Amino acid sequence: MDKKSKILLEQEYKKTKQKVFLASLEDIQIKHLIGLAQDPSLMELMDWRGLFELDETEKFIQAISSYGCPCSRTSQILLLGIYLELERLPIGYVVLKGFNMDLLTAEVGIAILDQKYRNRGYGTIALNQIIIYGFDELRIQTIVAAIFPSNKSSLNLFKKLGFIVRETMYKSYSMANGELVDMLWMELTQLKHKPL
Repeated sequence: MDKKSKILLEQEYKKTKQKVFLASLEDIQIKHLIGLAQDPSLMELMDWRGLFELDETEKFIQAISSYGCPCSRTSQILLLGIYLELERLPIGYVVLKGFNMDLLTAEVGIAILDQKYRNRGYGTIALNQIIIYGFDELRIQTIVAAIFPSNKSSLNLFKKLGFIVRETMYKSYSMANGELVDMLWMELTQLKHKPL
């Protein structure tokens, strides 16, 4: 990877010296993420069953680009890989989507797809980076997220950085099997952000 043209954000978490890079994704890196996303526990947690196969890059991007909060709008997305080393493959992704420039909001999504790097703080660092970028560079005033109430890891991650539950959106998400389930609309304003 050409460090100069691909890297967008870099942050080191001072307490642990962990370093995370957010950078653009090329086709081979997206295919790597699709392979990691085939983990049965992720497929169930994210409701990705049957949405994409290993060679379906566009369907994968479509799946992670869908938005769930009422303030979100159809827009371009900012999709970045989460890297521990630029020369290696990404361990996950972070995406800003659903930009609403009337309200100055965007929706965020994140996933550490490589199982061996989950629950080790990398998601926290990556989410913090994209939040700072959204507030400082894109001039977004509010960042939102739609999260399944059963996804306790995501809930804890977002709360750690200052997100609050704005509303429970009852029966607002249609699962792959047709069942309607609840989602939590979480929200963070620039004033409430608790940077690392």
